[in-house]
Amino acid sequence: MKKENKKNSPNRLKCQISGKERMSNKTYIAEKGEKFGVTGNVWASFYLNKDSYKGLVLEVEAGGLDKAAEIYKVEKKRVIKWLRYNGRGKFVKQDPTQIKTTPQVTNEPVAIKLAA
Repeated sequence: MKKENKKNSPNRLKCQISGKERMSNKTYIAEKGEKFGVTGNVWASFYLNKDSYKGLVLEVEAGGLDKAAEIYKVEKKRVIKWLRYNGRGKFVKQDPTQIKTTPQVTNEPVAIKLAA
């Protein structure tokens, strides 16, 4: 017998396709949202579990974004956001200004021209 939780946690992620839920933590959700330039709540509203994401990818590969939207009975924009927020950007180009990157530092010598 599965134990039922007595209170609903705000850190529970629900797959938008299958409806399956999993626990997370607020730091993870906030960082995922920040990575894509949205709030954690917005990111969580487009969460897909791995199995659902793989199924979506197969549908997009087979018939394109429009066909996948028709199959899942959602707008094309939602399919694009599902792919963007849950995958590696294979199908959807992301705005590079919204992706969080860390500057890389090199220890290569740099020639400096001195004024005469």
